[in-house]
Amino acid sequence: MRGASGLFFALVAVTFAGGLAAACSDDSSGSSPGSVNVSDASVDQASPPTSTASPFCVDGKPADYPPGPYDLSLLNTVPPDLTFESPDGPVAIKSYFEPCAPKSRLLVVRSTAAWCGSCDWHAKHTNDLFGDARYADRLLRLDLLVADEDNMPADQAAAKRWITRVGTQGKTALDPAYRFQTTLLGLGSLPAYTFIDTRTMTVVTVATDPDPESFARSVLIALADLDKAPRPTVPAPTFYDGIFTQNRWDMIRGMKLVDAPPPDPTNEYADVPAAAAFGKTLFSDAKLSPKGNVSCATCHDPLKSFADGAAQSTGVSLGDRNSPSVALAAHARWQFWDGRADTLWAQALGPFENPKEFGGSRLFVAKQIVARYPTDYGAVFSKYPLPDLAGLPDGAKPGDPAWDALTQKQRDDVTRVYVNVGKAIAAFERTLRVAPSALDRYADGDTNALSKPQKDALNLFFTAGCQQCHWGPRMTDDAFHVIRFPTGRQDGAADRGRIDILPDLAKSEFLASTSWSDAPSAAKTFLSTAAPSMIGAFKTPPLRGVAQTAPYGHGGKFATLLEVSKHYGQRSEELAPGTTTGTIEPWVANFDGNAQTELPTILEVLTADAVP
Repeated sequence: MRGASGLFFALVAVTFAGGLAAACSDDSSGSSPGSVNVSDASVDQASPPTSTASPFCVDGKPADYPPGPYDLSLLNTVPPDLTFESPDGPVAIKSYFEPCAPKSRLLVVRSTAAWCGSCDWHAKHTNDLFGDARYADRLLRLDLLVADEDNMPADQAAAKRWITRVGTQGKTALDPAYRFQTTLLGLGSLPAYTFIDTRTMTVVTVATDPDPESFARSVLIALADLDKAPRPTVPAPTFYDGIFTQNRWDMIRGMKLVDAPPPDPTNEYADVPAAAAFGKTLFSDAKLSPKGNVSCATCHDPLKSFADGAAQSTGVSLGDRNSPSVALAAHARWQFWDGRADTLWAQALGPFENPKEFGGSRLFVAKQIVARYPTDYGAVFSKYPLPDLAGLPDGAKPGDPAWDALTQKQRDDVTRVYVNVGKAIAAFERTLRVAPSALDRYADGDTNALSKPQKDALNLFFTAGCQQCHWGPRMTDDAFHVIRFPTGRQDGAADRGRIDILPDLAKSEFLASTSWSDAPSAAKTFLSTAAPSMIGAFKTPPLRGVAQTAPYGHGGKFATLLEVSKHYGQRSEELAPGTTTGTIEPWVANFDGNAQTELPTILEVLTADAVP
């Protein structure tokens, strides 16, 4: 079953002892860590188990819900008290109990997340998976959404958005606490499928991120066993290039580089050539810092893939975090490691007033524009004439007494110039392009673009669950996760990440929803509640270009990709206490040493050379 997408066959006829032996093997050729591979012979030739009609139907009427033991594990009965909220009201698991049905149906509970790449594939293929004419009338789908697009706890709005992706043939409910989590060997990756016999409410099999052929295979065999019918002979999955199942190959093709970033309606100058040219000049202008020694290019060097190669970046003083590349930042949904800016132009403004970066202020920047760039500015922002700033202090920003002393009109005039500087820089960053990598050529159909070890490592990338967060053209979900990378803070304290900015995010001065946006209606939908799951959470970094942007992590503490791979595999267990915080997420795989060593083989392919 080489390359099977993490399918866990655990049907009634398969002994759990045999499964345990398979799960503890070191084979990393294709199955998910902790999954069990059942050979073709054992599946197709084994005799169906002996079973009887449901004992819970008495005189044609349902009896009480089956007795325990209650547990979300194989061969046990699903707890009857599990109820989940949905846009249409509560969904009780016990409502699916139908002991008097002429034939068993399978309740397929799919635990999923809106941020997750493999979940996105399954969402798009819901009709294909569940609509197979061989069994469509015997499946009941219940999607349990654990998190929204940003990895915040799922709410009703997120559920409604999910329903638009998967359709209304099944049900979608909320499971933000991930209560419906099977207690099986390492089954952490999403989406997680649990197949339940509706006549007995017994878990008959489970799967994680199954390819479509294996999904059909498990359903057909499960139904045959429940019907006491011969097991059908179902072909094994087909593989692209002899390695990748359909879902994995589809996701690989989805990783191909795209050219232009998505439109940004919040910046009316986003794609104006003159604005980009002006922004390019400003990007490298160190005189926009009071000391004259820091520019955007200081930390985002075009010669270093628009990063700086330092563990923590240095502006006017040493910072606390690693500078990510801005080469493809125009494609990102959130900016900064903690996502405190929701547009590229708002991100460009942050460093100017940061005491460790530029150490400046908006009034200082505005005065520089008035003094040195009146023509360039006027050519782009003609509808916003430069104000007369004579007589104002050399620098001032919100929170300074000098700023408070200005009139409201003066503050607005200065901020308008400041915002336009950010929009010009963003326009320049939107022009940045990177060259395709060997992965792009492979995704385009050149089977010789990757070596055999690289292909095996790419397959392992899926087996290990990396595709959950690292997907799409930039190989990121732009969501926030707790992976417990070590801190880069100069005081040595653990960096709390997203949790510290959430309470004030909705009040941020330059959000896309504010009057400084050119399209406030284009604001992102997000939750600003300080959810405990966001303690220690940081934005998923893109993997495109990762081969050239060491060191790694928000604290810049890992010098090599091998160190990063080992950290993921060990789930941060080797870190010194106090250097990180937060609870690592259950779907993060804990893969073995061989896998940790092999994964960098494909990561080293992921270059992003700047295109002049």
